[in-house]
Amino acid sequence: MHTNELAILLSGLSIKDLNDFKSLEETYDRYKDKIKKRNILKELDYIEKNDIEVINFFDDKYPDSLRQIPYPPVTLYIKGKLKEMELPIAIVGTRYPSGYGEKVVKYLTENLVDAGFSIISGLALGIDAMAHAWTLNKGGYTVAVLGCGIDVVYPQKNKNLFKRIEENGCIISEFPISTPPNRYNFPARNRIIAGLSKGTIVVEADIKSGSLITARLTAEQGKPVFAVPGEIFSKRSRGTNKLISEGAIPVLDINSILSHFYLELKADLDRLKEENTELTEKEKLVLNSLEGEMNEDELSSSTGLNIEELSEILFDLELKGLIKRTAIGYQKI
Repeated sequence: MHTNELAILLSGLSIKDLNDFKSLEETYDRYKDKIKKRNILKELDYIEKNDIEVINFFDDKYPDSLRQIPYPPVTLYIKGKLKEMELPIAIVGTRYPSGYGEKVVKYLTENLVDAGFSIISGLALGIDAMAHAWTLNKGGYTVAVLGCGIDVVYPQKNKNLFKRIEENGCIISEFPISTPPNRYNFPARNRIIAGLSKGTIVVEADIKSGSLITARLTAEQGKPVFAVPGEIFSKRSRGTNKLISEGAIPVLDINSILSHFYLELKADLDRLKEENTELTEKEKLVLNSLEGEMNEDELSSSTGLNIEELSEILFDLELKGLIKRTAIGYQKI
């Protein structure tokens, strides 16, 4: 059976232990009794005529971040161009934002695009649609994840936006062609939004909003959740204020988001620096002995090395970018 045929047959499946499978064929053999037979030739014809790309879990193009989530989708239908994103972040929220929410989305989206972020959302009315639109207006890259077949424009009010994203970003669905936007599809859609992103920002949301599902899935995947605080009397703020009370990072300005990712990035750089830098045993001794700011006499006493040898080691550590000089002596970077 052709790879695309298998991928289409398996679309809509979400297999928790998919990593245990070595091929689409093995996956199909395991689940063929659960797969509904469809007119594969008709679907293949539609895909080819409408420039839809089909990728599967075993494809090199399949996003690595989705491989790591529980229940990864077997098949992805793609319109537009799926790029590798260094800083993808989700922006989600109510379908019925206030003027305040609209201003916040514009402010956050424009600043995040300027900082190099790609914006992920669900192409719903309201916050989602505005996040996509402002990203495109700024010349940024956006990905829309659907809760229906990729040939279904939902809601119809977003028809023009759908086309803009297709031309300048990417539209993704795991659902077979012509799947309607059933309510139970959207929680599944939300796990992909969370999976593609390095974090999720909730702008406005009521207590039962689907955005809170995205936030929960984001947290379960070990990623940060950001929430925009709002008026305590507003239904649109009950969900976001609840998220903050439960530990979400409050968005007070754009730096609430940027500073988090800078600190996270800095930690990764520090770890990589140590892993990729070859150190002698004496260099390791000095580095491990350096607590806070210390001068050469203190380090000599702590390590047992004489000043002359210690000075050479400190110079080498400085060249390797692991320590820096201070007014007192030296400290780790």
